[in-house]
Amino acid sequence: MGYNEQETRFFLIDPKLRDKGYTDHEHLKLETPAPVEPTGPKGRRRSGPGRTDYLLCVRVGDMPKSLPVGVLEAKKETEDPLKGMQQAKGYADCQRFDVKYVFATNGHLYGEYDFFTSLQAGPHPFDSFPTHPDLTARYAKDTGIHVEEPQAAILFQSDSPAWSQARYYQDAAIRAAFEKIILQRQRGEIPRVLLTLATGAGKTIIATNLLWRLSQAEQLPKPALFLCDRDELREQAYTKLKAAFGDNVRIVKTERGENAAKNARIHVATYQTLGLDDEEGFASFLREHYSNDAFSVIIIDECHRSAWGKWSEVLKRNPNAIHIGLTATPRRLEESKHATQEDKEISANNHEYFGDPVYEYALIQAQEDGYLAACEIVKRKASIDNRIFTREEILKAGVRDLRTGRLLTEDDLTKTEYTGKDFDDELFIELRTPAMCQDLFQLLCQNGGPEQKVIIFCTREIHADRVAMHMNNLYTRWCKEQGQTPKDHYAFKCMGGANNGADMIEPMRGSGERAFIACTVDLLEAGVDIERLNAVVFFRYLQSPIKFYQMVGRGTRIHEETQKYKFWLYDYTDVTHLFGTDFITKPPREGPTGPDGPGDPPTGGGGDGGDGDPPAVGEMAGHAVIINPQGRFILSRRDGRDTPIPVDEYRRGMIERVVSEARNLSDFRALWIETQKRRSLINHLLGDSFSPDLLREIEGMNDFDLYDVFGHHGYHARALKRPERGSLYVSQNESWFSGMEGKAVTVLKSFGQQFAQGGTDALETPALWEVPEIRVAGGLDALRVLGAPTQVMREAKERLFGI
Repeated sequence: MGYNEQETRFFLIDPKLRDKGYTDHEHLKLETPAPVEPTGPKGRRRSGPGRTDYLLCVRVGDMPKSLPVGVLEAKKETEDPLKGMQQAKGYADCQRFDVKYVFATNGHLYGEYDFFTSLQAGPHPFDSFPTHPDLTARYAKDTGIHVEEPQAAILFQSDSPAWSQARYYQDAAIRAAFEKIILQRQRGEIPRVLLTLATGAGKTIIATNLLWRLSQAEQLPKPALFLCDRDELREQAYTKLKAAFGDNVRIVKTERGENAAKNARIHVATYQTLGLDDEEGFASFLREHYSNDAFSVIIIDECHRSAWGKWSEVLKRNPNAIHIGLTATPRRLEESKHATQEDKEISANNHEYFGDPVYEYALIQAQEDGYLAACEIVKRKASIDNRIFTREEILKAGVRDLRTGRLLTEDDLTKTEYTGKDFDDELFIELRTPAMCQDLFQLLCQNGGPEQKVIIFCTREIHADRVAMHMNNLYTRWCKEQGQTPKDHYAFKCMGGANNGADMIEPMRGSGERAFIACTVDLLEAGVDIERLNAVVFFRYLQSPIKFYQMVGRGTRIHEETQKYKFWLYDYTDVTHLFGTDFITKPPREGPTGPDGPGDPPTGGGGDGGDGDPPAVGEMAGHAVIINPQGRFILSRRDGRDTPIPVDEYRRGMIERVVSEARNLSDFRALWIETQKRRSLINHLLGDSFSPDLLREIEGMNDFDLYDVFGHHGYHARALKRPERGSLYVSQNESWFSGMEGKAVTVLKSFGQQFAQGGTDALETPALWEVPEIRVAGGLDALRVLGAPTQVMREAKERLFGI
């Protein structure tokens, strides 16, 4: 029968690796959590372990840590070692693990993929697998990195004790950055590095361990600067950096006329504290307290925003420092024909300035690894959003100023036509926001209850006020109907400042008893970690894919305490068409534009602030509003891009995959009865990013076994609920039972009851034989009077699934 994968590792692979010089330090078990799936209101982790592979490492002298350079995938003994070793997969694995070689073995033969040549090879005898010294020499030759030289020491440093349990991709990102730094230094270039990781992947931990390893290798002769653009980001960075560096980390600010971070090794600053937004004394703090080339390293958080406009000043004044950009959404800038040479030197084009990302870790990959929450998309649309209103129609309807109630005149209306993208911005439709709030509240009640943590992105501040009011009223009425006391601060506007809702971010993050619905424009678009967030809602239109991805990223974190492995994305404005679009920004225009490109309001502004009288915002009555469903979607990966897959297409793709392995119902039944074949089918579906349990939930078939789900949709068979199939199995097989010994009958009939409760899985677990009535009747021994228990079990399954 051969060893399974785990046995193959223990009996065949581990001993051979030790013979080849790979000690426990030179081959590391790489294990990920089980993947997450968007089933149920909060999602779930799949049962069983995640992925297990080997990282093959290079070790130099007495350096603290070994350096992964290859990944070895273990296969069970009877499997072809080249199975799945396609060129594309080899390349992708090299990128994902930041290794140069990918190997696969069944313990007897092995195959490999070489990143440098893009060639596959094998199968070869596992006896000829490269030794540790051979792999070390091969890595040094192929990369051009002289691993024995002092400058390579950064590759062999351990993480800080505070963050020593780094995830594999965090370690890979640091190694990729260091490899580029070493190679650029060898060429006499000043290092510039870009790291791109999904929101929630832990970029600040990466930054902390990166600086720690540089420090441990004595390659941080001057202080390092961690630069960000928001107080929230600064506080989060300071907390993580301080856990590693202690009092050697300081926040940049003025204390007694001095720089509070003056003697620190790590300086944490926002561009505001450096004076980069001060028109009168541009870069005043930076110029007063820091000389040119004051830093060894500058790490720029959310760098898709950071080099915009005046941010470049801190980079220009430190041209010899290592510049490292961190972002989930690296932008490319379409340069203006009128751009000056100075504009081109340091622009908001991350790829132009830093070079292509040395490491990328996408949201879908993080979901498959089990590190970030899965996503289900629900699209809705207000019927009136398809209307176009002319200025004449609006005036005829008696449009009034939303703030004062006065009738507006032609001079107050700035456009000749108003479309859905203008609603809740320059023109409010009286019943539109109440209808959208009512629809959203019903969705929350259906999908986990109204007391969920939710962010609603609104068009402007005055819109956020009204959304908060409607959500609070809906909740109050719901509590009255349920006979319960409303919890504090259910829905609140969150626009910045303690008096404008920012003080509610902390209770929203930490409390399960208050602060549930945050209504904002874009204060919460980036830098705010709310792990227990259950839903992200778009009531506003967007043009910028960068803003969109940053906003969606608020929901991606997993929260183990509340078992949140999924977030809902409720899309009322068709923003989810931005999934998979390139992060390209048009040239900046004259006048105010948002940091993520023209067409979206400036960050934190919402269009209601500023000096003088605000512009008139009209409200028009007299139009009914209906919210129409636009479908449910599963976020997946197609052709290398994030893609919302319609539920119908998702179902069709999964069923086609099942039918490809069993052409008719009879073949499918024979496959399903064989435990290994059935599990292999499920694993194939999961490997193709299809979740059978999600299909069952989508179809409203949670009372059915997967056999009936697939049988119904794939082969047009009548679907029976588990209790119904279990009962019919007993009643329709009385003639089979009648000639048996009593205890055997008891055991076999009990299978029907166990199936009714737990489906196929209940018949394939050791716990089956511990069921009291089965154990008392003799269990397997009771079946032996009928023949081999495996054959008796097989016939029982044939009869059960043959109904």
